[in-house]
Amino acid sequence: MESRTPPANLDAEKSVLGSVLLDNDVFSSLEGTILADHFYKEGHRKIFRAMDRLYRRGEPMDLVTLTEELRQTGELEGVGSVPYLIGLADAVPTAAYAESYAKIVTEKSVLRDLIGASGQIMQRAYEQAAPLEQVLDEAESAIFELATSKRRSFFEGMPQLVTETFQHINELFANPDPVSGLRMGFKELDGLTAGLQRSSLNVLAARPSMGKTAFALTIALNAALREKKAVGIFSLEMSGVQLVTRMLCSEARVDMSRVRSGQLSERDFQRLADTAGKMSEAAVFIDDNADLTVMELRSRARRLMAEHDLGLIVIDYLQLMSGSQRSMSENRQQEISTISRGLKALARELDVPVLVLSQLSRAVEARPNKRPMLSDLRECVVGDTPVLLADGSRVPIRELVGTTPRVLAMDERQRIVSAQSDLVWEVGVRPVFDMVTASGRRVRATAKHRWFTSEGWCRLGDIAPGQRVATASLVPRHVRSSGVSGDLGWDTITAIESAGEAPVYDLTVPGPASWLADGLVSHNSGAIEQDADLVMFIYRDEYYDPHSEKQGIAEVIIGKQRNGPVGHVDLQFHNAHVRFNDLARAGGD
Repeated sequence: MESRTPPANLDAEKSVLGSVLLDNDVFSSLEGTILADHFYKEGHRKIFRAMDRLYRRGEPMDLVTLTEELRQTGELEGVGSVPYLIGLADAVPTAAYAESYAKIVTEKSVLRDLIGASGQIMQRAYEQAAPLEQVLDEAESAIFELATSKRRSFFEGMPQLVTETFQHINELFANPDPVSGLRMGFKELDGLTAGLQRSSLNVLAARPSMGKTAFALTIALNAALREKKAVGIFSLEMSGVQLVTRMLCSEARVDMSRVRSGQLSERDFQRLADTAGKMSEAAVFIDDNADLTVMELRSRARRLMAEHDLGLIVIDYLQLMSGSQRSMSENRQQEISTISRGLKALARELDVPVLVLSQLSRAVEARPNKRPMLSDLRECVVGDTPVLLADGSRVPIRELVGTTPRVLAMDERQRIVSAQSDLVWEVGVRPVFDMVTASGRRVRATAKHRWFTSEGWCRLGDIAPGQRVATASLVPRHVRSSGVSGDLGWDTITAIESAGEAPVYDLTVPGPASWLADGLVSHNSGAIEQDADLVMFIYRDEYYDPHSEKQGIAEVIIGKQRNGPVGHVDLQFHNAHVRFNDLARAGGD
């Protein structure tokens, strides 16, 4: 019988490994789609496993670290030593096509497995040692197992889910507690939110100087000292020493300005010393790397979880983080969306609450009532904006409030597709602007609402007349442009003018993250708000009004709670101690 070489593409295997060496972010993007066993060459399997070990430890994957990793395991010579690793990196001009290379590798692996399963089926048939029904059943089972093993399935059956759910309900029944999550340390706030839930993404947003870092550190200290949980803090703004100084002053109730100047009394110093002894036993771990991507953060958080069983992750703050090394040239709004999805995925993967701080823009202070609102995280359009539904109809967005319509959207490949939206809702009154196009379209939206232009996603406030905005080709009124996807056309913007204030509405489409507003390609609203399970704002009236009646009081506003009510809680804020406390109530306990 003629000997045949099993299906394999060694060049594609080399290209996958070389792409990872060129750009470490490739490994994260391929995670779950390609495994070491998919490689045909044994040396390539060993190299990929070594890369995976480096990735899990949060270490870089370059020639130096990979060589050392393989040397430590005694596999370096077996894979071709250092010259072979150098050849992998040199053989790939760009990492942009890594997913295509990986697809070739996995397809060849499936074919090899299919050949193996087919060989076993042939052998059973030639043997004729079992009844036909049994041989057919075994053959069907082998092919089915092969097919299902190549698909990532996360389905769980009702028996298992019902059992797990009822077990959870039984535990709550046996130990009733209105706070089912991690206590933040504030009685009324914990009662309103039921604490920070496992697997949840929680956003704490405020303008500068409102105390969001102090508030987050108070929550972290409470989790570590009183709830006995391990806490991981990723600080992109302050150093570890600065954070610990704040925590010491807060816990010891010592004026931080006196600590900075060294003007401490004996009593102050003793308090700090006593608190330092107590805090040194707290399971708080601080990473103050100021240049952290979401991939690096997730990798370090995984390692921290494996070593210390984390109960809370705090990130300070969102706007200082980058999506990936490759995203430096991407639109910042798209990057924030990537970061937001990555943090939500991290919360679910590690099954812990993630608390991320976010800084609000000056737009909050432009209105008379400077209290932040959920709409400060979203950008919207006015009520008469026509939404193109999947059935071809055009309906003003205000008429869709309270529904989840199926709409037309633009996917990542710039194709017009049908997609399901989240609940449409009215945001409130906001300043809006008219955008007029050459074809006669006129849409009104907030300044930060994003549109897909010839230069990518751009905020309305950053667009100038003369720029082109994308339209759907299935809409009659559009201007064609050569060299673009057949699903898109282009319309030229002729004017952008202030249009006063008007009620605005939000429409969010998970997945494509876009929808068609009168045929123009419009982006979703605030990505971080979409992914968040809980959104909290901090507001201190005394910051804006020195004569305010609410001296020393901070409002914590619950703007969104996926499984609970919204509202607000007043807390005491001690500026000198950078500390929040429950507010003493007259006649209260």
